[in-house]
Order: sequence, then C-alpha cells, then structure tokens
Amino acid sequence: MKRIMSGQSCSHGPSKTKVLVALLAIALVASFAAWGCSPKAANDDAKAPEKKAESAASEKAGDGVDELAAYSGFPTEGRFIDNVAALPGFYKNTEKNEANAKAKAPRRYTDRNGNLVQPVPADELGWNNTYLDADKRGCTSCHTLENALMSLPTYHRLIFFGYPTEQGYQNCIACHSDSYSGHKLADAIHTLHMNSTMFLNDDDGNCQSCHYINPDTGVFDRWDEVKYDLYKGITDVKADELKASVTYDQTTVTPAENRIFKTVKDEPSQWLTDDSKQDKSIYENWVVSIDGDCENPVEMTLPEMEQKFGTVKQVMKMDCTINGVGQATIMQSEVEGIPLKAIIDYAKPKAGANVVSPIGSDGYDYAQMGIDWLLENDALIVTKMDGELLPNSQGYPCMIWVYKTSGGNFTKRISNLTFMTLPEDEIDSQLYVGQFTDDRTGEIYSKPNSGVLNYPTGIVLSGDAAKTVHLEGFADAWDEPIKKMEFSFDHGETWTTMDTPDNNADFWTYWRMDFTPPAPGAYLLDIRTTSVTPEGADRVCQYNTQFMFTVE
Repeated sequence: MKRIMSGQSCSHGPSKTKVLVALLAIALVASFAAWGCSPKAANDDAKAPEKKAESAASEKAGDGVDELAAYSGFPTEGRFIDNVAALPGFYKNTEKNEANAKAKAPRRYTDRNGNLVQPVPADELGWNNTYLDADKRGCTSCHTLENALMSLPTYHRLIFFGYPTEQGYQNCIACHSDSYSGHKLADAIHTLHMNSTMFLNDDDGNCQSCHYINPDTGVFDRWDEVKYDLYKGITDVKADELKASVTYDQTTVTPAENRIFKTVKDEPSQWLTDDSKQDKSIYENWVVSIDGDCENPVEMTLPEMEQKFGTVKQVMKMDCTINGVGQATIMQSEVEGIPLKAIIDYAKPKAGANVVSPIGSDGYDYAQMGIDWLLENDALIVTKMDGELLPNSQGYPCMIWVYKTSGGNFTKRISNLTFMTLPEDEIDSQLYVGQFTDDRTGEIYSKPNSGVLNYPTGIVLSGDAAKTVHLEGFADAWDEPIKKMEFSFDHGETWTTMDTPDNNADFWTYWRMDFTPPAPGAYLLDIRTTSVTPEGADRVCQYNTQFMFTVE
C-alpha cells in the first residue's frame, strides 16, 4: 500500500470486510440452527423423500464440517472424543503460544523525531494483535494526523508540535465534537473513510479500524480512548510499591525548538514560515489600525506604538483552545510587547463598548474578547520572544497574548484592534478559557488537561534511559489553577498524589517524574488532574491522560 506515515507498516492481510461478512453469515446460520431450522427450513417439508434422505446422508457425512479439524491437524473421521489420544501428538501448549506471540509481535518504527516507538505492548499469547488486531487500529496506525489534514480535499489549518509527542485525534474534538465549527468530526471522518479506496482496499478498513464495540453497551467507542485498558502485557505497579519521585514548577520556559506552529489563513505563498530569513522591514512598516467604537481611532506602525505606549516583558503560557487530552498544543515563553491597557486608555472606548477584536491580516477575527477581561489579564501585543523579534512561525511581526486565555484568541499578524459594542449574550466568554463541551457527555472536554512532553506514547527505552525513566510534562486548565495531580501505574486502581498549593493559573504547571521500573516490559501511566473553578469547586478531568512506554 502507499503509505503516508514514514517508517510505518499498515498491511492488513486478508480483507476484514470479507471476514466480517463471513462471520455474519455464520452467525445467521447459527441463529437458524438455534431455532431448530436451517435458512431454507420453509422449503424442507416440500422436499421429495429421496431429497430428504440425500440431505440427511450429507449431514451425517459432515460435509464442510471438518474443514477446520483438518486445518488444525485433528483426525477428521469419527467422533471427536474417540480421537483424544491423538491430541498430545500435535496440539502443543507452550510451543503454540510462543509461536503465535512471535508471529504477532507488535511492530516497531522510528518516528520523525528519531524515537523508537512500539504503540502496542507485547504479550505472551500475542493476544493484542491476534485477537484485538491492535497494530491495525486507531488513527495513527495508518497515518499521522498532520499528513491526514494536508491530504484533505479542502484547506484546513495545520498544527505541528514542537515537543516530540504524537498528535492524536483528541486535538480534533474540541472544535468538532459539539459542532462549534459547524462541521461534526463524525460526519467528515465516516464519509471520507468509507469513500476512500486507500482505507477500504489498501488497508482493508472497516468500522473496527477506528472503533471498539463496547460489549456492555453496544456503543461504538473510539478505539484510541479505550485501547490501553484492553491491552494485555502491561505491568501494573501499586502506588505503595512505586519507586518514583515527582516535582513541579511554574517557571519552565519552552525551548525554541519545542514551540508549537499553527498556520494562518492566508494563501501559503503569503505565509512567513522560515525563521532563519526574517525581513525586518515588515516589522518597521507594519501598521495596526485602532478603530471601531472608540473616541481616538488611529493608525500606527509597531515602532510608533512601542514608542508611545512602551513595552513590558512577561513570562506567559499559550494553551491552545484545541489542546486535547494529553496533547502538546501548549508552550510557555518569555515575551515582550505593548500593553493593551495603554492602548485602551488612549483609544477611549465609547460608552457601552465592551469588546476588543484583534483582527489578523488574514481576516481571522475569532477573538472577540471583553475589554474588562483583557485588562484583568494583562494582554500584550507581542513583538519579541526570548529577547528577539517574534519568529516568523510565531506570528511575526505581532501577535496578541493574554493570561488565562485559550490560544485560539492569540491572533497572529494583527492588522486591526477593533472596539465593538455587543449584547452581553453574544459574548462567548467560555471560548476565552477552553470550555468546549463533549457532545456525548455534556461535560467540559479536557479541562483540566495534562500530558507528557518529552516522549511520544509508545516510546521504547533501553540502557540508562530504561533504568530510571525520566518523564516531563504539563498540567493546565486555562483560567483555573491546578489543585493536584494524581499518577497511577495500575490502571487507576491506586494513585500517587502531588498537591500543587498556591498554584497560579497565569502559568502552566510543569512536572517531572523519575520512575524506576521493577522489570523490563510495558508500563502505563494514568494522569488525573484536578483544577479549581472560579466558584471554588474541584474540577476533575473528564478523561485521564494515558501514556504507555516499554523498557528493555
């Protein structure tokens, strides 16, 4: 098959569709048999006596019944019980299990960051790949999400992680779960896949490629949400036996190479993406229009604005609106820029004006934020990052940053700051703070959130890196401080708690863990995070972050 993901194999063997059809046929026949008849029972009474006799003889001979017996090596003549003496000669135990486990060993590949990855744990029976077909299920078993987005028939903004983690479908849900965007994810995914010759023919894809049919409810769960609780071969470690230490701070700054990238909406020929080639004249001549419902509209270049309103430096986080469970659409940087408070004071909003909309040169006007919110949260028109002009890939020459606010409001390449007067019920303040709801549960999705940032899930570690596994990651809830983080290595049966007193929602919570595995094998880290709502209540994340790794 023609692969999208470099270094991965996705050959699906015999057609799953044909297998499913065959299984359905077998189930249908079995159902009729259970009712005491065959699919053609209605015609049996009309058969001539000789036909009935012929049919009975055929059934007695067992035509078609012993094919699997022959395949297994068991004698095809006589009753099964009469041939038990033959079993020790061919039906093995340890050899059979070992052979299957070897034949169905999970695949490994080196990802684009140079990490050795094994997404599925090995187990002594080969259960995960023989019976769960795990290596061939889930979004990233066949393609990266980045390549999938670039291959869509229509334009879609792109996000690339800076941290070496794998991007999952969780990043798609925020906009497409409750259909805030107007486009539900299920509609697009199902239609595109069921009309894809690559998926249906090359991959032999079917519903179970992406879903797990819950035997208790019959619901088609998303495979990527349930897989770690279905896998065999994961070593559990109870909290009171755990050899691990966890620390945190709120000051860690993202290295330049780990910053996220998100495209603007202009034509790609107009994008500024090469950070090594920065045209300073763009910054020097960039004009921002301060307009709308204000007494002092004005147009000024960035240098003029910096001279008139001054600049301040702040360490600030950017947690993207669509930073899904365990994802890495987040960073924290030292930025410098023009305080929006000074601009608002100068512009003098008209009576009743309650919103400022930073509008990008690409027409992006998503961020219609309340003036009071911007003042409370020290908004900046950022022109520098880590002491240098804002990189091309980060919105050069200017971008708005706001404390406690979701990154979807961090408009790049601002051309207008437009004051507006809107009815209060039209100001969707929930979007400032990442509060998208899950259309299945009605709960806030991935708030609070947490994740591992220094490895992709499925990482294979050896040598010193396997003796003491060092993990780093974040916890964040946009406008809500983190109260505590809990870590489990036994599928959530027991937990190790790290309290985070006096937490400041202006900054992320950056944690570090050193874990000594008791033996080689696969381990699963569950992370459960609690934040504090503005009303003072605890908010526990709807979904735990799950991170699997293998040590050898």
